[in-house]
Amino acid sequence: MKKLPYILVLIAIIALFAGADYYLNNLNGKEALESIKKISKDVTPENKETPGFSDAIFKLNENLMDYKVISQIQTSQIFEKIDLSNINNIKIYLDRLEYTGAKAEVAPSVSPESSETASKDLNTGKTIYLYEIHGPANQGSLTYLNIKLQFIAQINATTETLNETSEYGNNSFFYNDQNYENIAFLLTQVGQNVFAFQFNKTDSAVYNDVKSIIAKLVSDSKSNLPNL
Repeated sequence: MKKLPYILVLIAIIALFAGADYYLNNLNGKEALESIKKISKDVTPENKETPGFSDAIFKLNENLMDYKVISQIQTSQIFEKIDLSNINNIKIYLDRLEYTGAKAEVAPSVSPESSETASKDLNTGKTIYLYEIHGPANQGSLTYLNIKLQFIAQINATTETLNETSEYGNNSFFYNDQNYENIAFLLTQVGQNVFAFQFNKTDSAVYNDVKSIIAKLVSDSKSNLPNL
């Protein structure tokens, strides 16, 4: 009979621990539920934060010096050859620029489906293919480097080379393809954006136009103008 009080005390202690465990478990559950609700609220579409990057600088039918943007498409490649889909958070626009100056011949409004198509276009008139590559804000140098690494990984070292030059923008290089000796492929970083030009390098006037466009891009980048 003397053992009975001890048994009652033991039962009371067990009940006390069980009650405390139940309370703590319910408290954690409530806190977790509140955390989940808070996280769900934070990631709703209107509250999501995404890396900021520019939309297309040039617009369809916009005049750019002696050229006009006659077509614009989104793409994942540069020069219809180098795939950039492995680079996160970039947008690529391909603008076809046609010369509208004196004695200009308007070419059909089509975009190149291959390097062969672009080669024909570039050899028959003053056409410039301009790629706009827009990455995360304030990461222009990193975007340029990532693109350059993709070139290095994908080109044929026997027939294709990169020629680094500091002549254009902040950073730049020429991509050379022996199969298209008359076509120039130039990629340049201007401020926080990267641009690529594909044009007929045998026409010195077109080459000068490309250099003028780059100079304007650089000037406007320094002026922090949203549009050209």
